[in-house]
Amino acid sequence: MTLEKQLQQLGFHEKEAKVYLASLQLGQDTAYHIAQKCGLKRATVYFTLNLLVERGLVSIWKTKKATLFRAANPKKLFTQLKRKEETLAEIFPLLQSIYNFDEDRPNIQVFEGQEGVRQIYAEIVEYLARGKEIQCWGDISHVFDYLEDITEKLFRETKTRKYKIREILNASEKNKEYVKSIRKNKNPNHKIRFLSEDKMFSGNDNIVFGNKMAIFSTQNKLFATVIESQDIARSYKILFNLAWENAID
Repeated sequence: MTLEKQLQQLGFHEKEAKVYLASLQLGQDTAYHIAQKCGLKRATVYFTLNLLVERGLVSIWKTKKATLFRAANPKKLFTQLKRKEETLAEIFPLLQSIYNFDEDRPNIQVFEGQEGVRQIYAEIVEYLARGKEIQCWGDISHVFDYLEDITEKLFRETKTRKYKIREILNASEKNKEYVKSIRKNKNPNHKIRFLSEDKMFSGNDNIVFGNKMAIFSTQNKLFATVIESQDIARSYKILFNLAWENAID
């Protein structure tokens, strides 16, 4: 995964990551040269630099000839993350006290963008690490375009930790390539079957884990809908098992 992608995981927007990295490499320099370095329009770079200045990640020096920008030492990222952790630790008891969750009513949440979807996949991997089985079905052909690092980590850990996974997939060429790579892991707990070729899932990846049902949309706009309900999760597990019996090895 590139540095840009990793910075985005830390809360940078795409253009912020490009501009920050270019500024780090150039040292103290003009917006014009930073724009040349990162390949963005100068107006966009000016706007982005000002956002980074507000975040304390870039500083400004004004001379008679030009306005110069300099990226802050990367150590500042650690300082800012520590402050966020301290703030969260301080307000967490209050947030927990006002959290309104009725166990008899489904709790529905929507997570948008790569970071939101990444958060749910990380929760699923954590669930697998506890020795639990997940049931998956759908079209995963677009998942790799957005979350290559997560899928690679899952491949590695599935091989060594023998995660329990059952999947029903479309019989597409991309999915078949995915299955070949999974079977190289020789994990007997990771079982995959296909729909017959005259049937196709739409562009969603669906996963049931514990008392949660996660629906990932990966075709146009990337987002995940998570339904937390014991009854709903149980119903989908029953439907999955019925489909599993009719799916093709």
